[in-house]
Amino acid sequence: MADFTSLVLNLNTGASDASPTWTNFTWAGANYEMRLCGSGVGNGSTASASWFPYTRPGTVGIIPEMWVYTGSDASGGAKVTTYDGTSAHYMQFRINWDNTGTYGSAPIISAWATTGLPAATPGSQPGTGDGTSAINGQSSDTSSTSYLKANAYGQGLTSGGSQQTPGSNAAGTLSATVGSAGAATPGSAAWLATWQSLQAATQYIQNGGTPQAITAGLWYFVLSQYSGPNQTGGTLVYQLGYQYTWV
Repeated sequence: MADFTSLVLNLNTGASDASPTWTNFTWAGANYEMRLCGSGVGNGSTASASWFPYTRPGTVGIIPEMWVYTGSDASGGAKVTTYDGTSAHYMQFRINWDNTGTYGSAPIISAWATTGLPAATPGSQPGTGDGTSAINGQSSDTSSTSYLKANAYGQGLTSGGSQQTPGSNAAGTLSATVGSAGAATPGSAAWLATWQSLQAATQYIQNGGTPQAITAGLWYFVLSQYSGPNQTGGTLVYQLGYQYTWV
């Protein structure tokens, strides 16, 4: 029995959906960060302590720009080119695993307040600055769903070994209030019809199957980060996560 030797998040820092450049993002790597900001203000040479503030909006809206840092501030960051928080793109992020491991069950994509993976408290606004205001959401802004939404494509790698890769946009219903209890599961070779809230084990995306054993594969997804007038301020840091069992 063996876990995967390599399982990473890839982010598209290339020019477009049609011409992606996949940058590796190691889940356990020190100083690996995804940073959000307003349109046109981000760059790849700003330290995290000096990252551009985002003004809390008067109405609920999408934070439109994302950058990825794969090491120290000094190593520089790169823009996730196709991220804009809308349904206009399909090549943004993917889970990438090698052929050394075997899944024991269908994996999930979600987000947690901290690396301790605590349970969510939907709608709470504790004001502690630990990211829970993004994950827990707020009753008026997000109907107590997470401020972070996602959509995923198909099964990635099917139990029969077929790779499913999107070729068109994730157009499903997207708003600050979308989110359903428990797992949202994409159909085979299809996007979710409605984007899902990423809120710990309360609301998440679950693969529609268990990928074929000891076979390299990719599972594609897209993100949309909202902010709103009732969101707790401060430095909001949370953990995007990929959970799986292996045998």
